Amino acid sequence: MEIEVTATGRNMRYDAVGLYDGKGLIVLKGSRISATVGSKINPVVVKLRDKKDVVSHDFVLQRDVTFRSASTAASFVTGNIANGMRVWKLKDGKPLGSAQEK
Repeated sequence: MEIEVTATGRNMRYDAVGLYDGKGLIVLKGSRISATVGSKINPVVVKLRDKKDVVSHDFVLQRDVTFRSASTAASFVTGNIANGMRVWKLKDGKPLGSAQEK
């Protein structure tokens, strides 16, 4: 079962929509990611963010991007090291991690 999740930063620095299936997370085309990148972010995430066929010049995804973990997807979107179970939110505003506790 797929769960729709969102990640929205302060001052709309990023605004992303994803689908989580318990095995990974797909960040959907049209999501906006942060323009800034922290110094400790995974180099693989940085390379993916730099691909012009993935991320436009205004930091909008040009296609769906699949990640094996919610945290890697959150790092991709936020530009920083991130806990995906806290960054990604369910429709009711609760963190994704709360869905796994059930």
